[in-house]
Amino acid sequence: MMHRAWSRARAAAGLVGAAGFIAIAAFDRPEATGTITGRVALTGAARFQGTPPAGEPIDFSGDDFCAGAHRNARVLKRTVVTGPDGGLRDVVISIRDAPAARGAPPAQPVVLDQQGCLYTPHVVALRARQPLLVRNSDETLHNVHVRATNNREFNIGQPIRGIESRRTFENAEVGISVTCDVHGWMSGVIAVFDHDWFAVSGENGGFSIDGVPAGSYVIDAWHETLGVQSQRVTVGAGGDATVTFRFGG
Repeated sequence: MMHRAWSRARAAAGLVGAAGFIAIAAFDRPEATGTITGRVALTGAARFQGTPPAGEPIDFSGDDFCAGAHRNARVLKRTVVTGPDGGLRDVVISIRDAPAARGAPPAQPVVLDQQGCLYTPHVVALRARQPLLVRNSDETLHNVHVRATNNREFNIGQPIRGIESRRTFENAEVGISVTCDVHGWMSGVIAVFDHDWFAVSGENGGFSIDGVPAGSYVIDAWHETLGVQSQRVTVGAGGDATVTFRFGG
């Protein structure tokens, strides 16, 4: 009796196929996803012979606070930054022609801080319409100038320590420039996406993008001065795909 009742219930729910097996309804089937992990490296090529440019020392002397924050340090202005094993940091990784976003943009803001008269982190990535929180952690005036092409430019002064400003970007755009009109050495980069599948390489060049729907994709790796590298990768359901990018060749 119980078996017949369960069979009727499954049939009523549309779960029993013509051959008698259970066909799970689409709304009950979890989406098949996987994870893309990888690493970005600077290779020993002719351009840098495996060593990034040394960079120019930053002269903080025009601002007493900035100079004091780095009194015992020699800070270089450079965009090509590697770890001990050649891993290249601050590279924006993203899926080209990505699937539609999984939902509304996150309410949690991405933070771009100003610490020791430097943007921290140097590169940030976020969803379109996700809040960007710009914070001044220094006891000096900063003027945050964001120059965008596909989004509205903004220029905000932050005169006191602890002040925060929130902005959003409506459109996808990679390579938005951030500078400080008070301190000419300060620079940062913002990348905005209309989907969820992106990352920024860390100190050792590593990155991870999870929850990627199973399929074949072109992955782009963008660096502000070294350009773009692309590779094709296939993501299996519940599995990992690994990719390595090498700049410098």
